[in-house]
Amino acid sequence: MAHSCRVVDLDAHFAGRDPRIRRLFGAWLRFVKRFGPVTVIPQKTRISFQARVRFAGAVIRRDHVQCGFWLKRKVSHPLIDKVELIPPRDYVYRFRLKDAAQLAAPGLRELIEEAYQVGCQKYAP
Repeated sequence: MAHSCRVVDLDAHFAGRDPRIRRLFGAWLRFVKRFGPVTVIPQKTRISFQARVRFAGAVIRRDHVQCGFWLKRKVSHPLIDKVELIPPRDYVYRFRLKDAAQLAAPGLRELIEEAYQVGCQKYAP
């Protein structure tokens, strides 16, 4: 998977974007921070969220925030529109956040809390 780990200024991700996208990102970050301390690492192509290791993040798009999170098991959820398997048993899930109300979707809180535990390296399947 190609990406850049070069750290950039967080504001660079929102330059020229509708302010609504920055608010959506803020809602996603607040949602993730419910579970404990999070370090935000803005990189050239993405914004990573890290506990002990990276466990979630975002890619800023023109009309939405592409949210992602890492789990050690396969799950399904109506919001998820992309799943990437990293063998043998790591899954990266992505969904498009277009409205902060999506964060209240049943079951999402539990998935992100689990992702946070994966990021803390405390998850035991």
